[in-house]
Amino acid sequence: MDLIFFGVGLSVIFIILLPLAFYLKAKKLRTVEDILEHGNRYYSLNIFMALHGLLHYGSVFLFDWYAKRYNLLSDRDKVPAHVSRLFKVYFVIFMLCALLMFSSVLFE
Repeated sequence: MDLIFFGVGLSVIFIILLPLAFYLKAKKLRTVEDILEHGNRYYSLNIFMALHGLLHYGSVFLFDWYAKRYNLLSDRDKVPAHVSRLFKVYFVIFMLCALLMFSSVLFE
């Protein structure tokens, strides 16, 4: 049963999250960086930074306290709703996969 949780979490990462990450990096990440970071493109440099940026912006769109911490609370309303929804979905699916993978270790 433990191996099933780990396998499901890992397969969802490779089947759903990785293609979604490449799509968001290619199409939507630069738009979000232009709005939130005022044109400074920190996270669209390569795929490794993009993965970190997707989780960062997903947190910004989901949590008010996190957006306030980085002074992005007022700017995040300027991002189109369908774009912020994709970042939120990416963040939630990633956290669920991480929970599945690490729960298999905890409930051994």
